[in-house]
Amino acid sequence: MELTVNGNHVSFEPLPGEMLSDLLRQRLGLTGTKIGCNESECGACTVLVDGEPVLACTYPSAKAAGTQILTIEGLAQGAVISDIDDEGFVSLHPLQQSFVLYGAVQCGFCIPGQIMTAYALLQHNPNPSETQIRQALKDTLCRCAGYPTIIRAIQAAAEAARLGVPVAPPEFIETTPIEPVIGKLQVRPDAVEKVTGGAKFTDDLSFEGMLVARVKRAGLPHAILRRIDVSKARQLPGVAAVLTADEIPGDHLHGIVIFDWPVLVGVDERVRYVGDAVAIVAAETADIAAQALDLIEVEYDPQPVISDPVQAHRADVPALHPNGNLLKHIKVRKGELEQGFADADVILEHTYHTATTDHAFLDPSAP
Repeated sequence: MELTVNGNHVSFEPLPGEMLSDLLRQRLGLTGTKIGCNESECGACTVLVDGEPVLACTYPSAKAAGTQILTIEGLAQGAVISDIDDEGFVSLHPLQQSFVLYGAVQCGFCIPGQIMTAYALLQHNPNPSETQIRQALKDTLCRCAGYPTIIRAIQAAAEAARLGVPVAPPEFIETTPIEPVIGKLQVRPDAVEKVTGGAKFTDDLSFEGMLVARVKRAGLPHAILRRIDVSKARQLPGVAAVLTADEIPGDHLHGIVIFDWPVLVGVDERVRYVGDAVAIVAAETADIAAQALDLIEVEYDPQPVISDPVQAHRADVPALHPNGNLLKHIKVRKGELEQGFADADVILEHTYHTATTDHAFLDPSAP
């Protein structure tokens, strides 16, 4: 399988089931292509294939044979923090310049996907409207920098590219500055690394002898773990360790408000959600770790599913925790309620139901 990545011709043996993101990150070391959801939902893995944006996490690497691939690293080869000087940016693409200047970079995890999506837009439309920019970015998520700064950065980059001039910094009325930073525009120290794909997040790190970890999840919403046998998994060649709750020397509970969440569920302990961990595997490769998970034998005693707080508060429902199912009861009162009702022109009483909503999933726990 031959393809061109960032102008360089490369050749690989195809691997079954490999996605383009895996090829870029693991075999080429181009970790600027981020993996967030791994389900084509967040856009962090966006790269260009023959000029078109694709989501690399679900794009088979074999499909890329014979194509031209452009990643965030290819927009500005070799850019470093010293490229910012009084005369502007030496080797950054206008989009990268503008994202730095306009403060569109915070955590930086989504930035490669944002920039590559914007780059594809500007290739087809050099002067997009704000509506067109928003439409292009609708499936490329950001959780911290905020879309107004991203939109302004794209608009500034588009103008600079059309005029063939450096990106103009945002308009800013400086007060009398207090040296060296207060009252002056400041560039984030790590911004260049983040807009060029050079910034290393936890999942980007790689070193000699590093093992791959996988977690065996319960897969049941409510159950009692009755038996777990990891002997076959430990015997699999390439497996370095298989850990269960028995291997934790101290208290294996953690939590946010109170310590009630097991790091690993032990035998005769309660599984409280499908993601509860029962074992951890460390192996030489991800494939071996996956095989080891399949060799772990687990037996559960399924329990009634408790799916909402109202149900959990009923007297006939099993206690999920030693102290019961109520963590805390908080009453919120403001003002004189009785007087407020007495003075009201209209009183409406109704029971309202809202759907369970989680935040937009973007980065893994160790991005």
